[in-house]
Amino acid sequence: MSDAIEPGKRKLKVNMGELETAFDDASPVVSYFLDTETGEVLRITDETNRELEEILEDLDEDLIGEERQAALEKLLDERDLDDWEREELLDADRVESDRFIRVPEAHEGYGDMEEFIATVRSERLRELLEVAINGRGAFRRFKDVLTRDPEERERWFKFKSDRVRERIVAWLEEEGIEPVP
Repeated sequence: MSDAIEPGKRKLKVNMGELETAFDDASPVVSYFLDTETGEVLRITDETNRELEEILEDLDEDLIGEERQAALEKLLDERDLDDWEREELLDADRVESDRFIRVPEAHEGYGDMEEFIATVRSERLRELLEVAINGRGAFRRFKDVLTRDPEERERWFKFKSDRVRERIVAWLEEEGIEPVP
């Protein structure tokens, strides 16, 4: 195994657990971004983005760099914000820079359940799971059925985690990033 980096690829220390959470989150109101310099994963809500847009309306569009940052921080200081709210707004502003890439939205969860069901040895459990994934509430019913069989439930968690990690590695490769744990 070689440590040579393919041309155009860069090594980046990433927190696979954070990326797994981001890849697994199917929320329509949350977006995740990877900092391609630090490997940090930022979670930004639509609500935070809306609030930031309102704040930016009061910011001089001609400001750039440190002047812009200082003006934004001054606008944030004028609001009655908790520390965590201020940090989220600053993060939402930061992800607009070229060093951040948006983590793809999750859409493979249903397919993962189907593929897992095909690996279940117990015919009875397999049938219950197949029925569970039909219609609205499929994810909840699937998990409820698996609570009846702790071994299969644990196997599902590993199966799902492995699948998500495969997608993460493939996505990072597409982005020209070689993950370093």
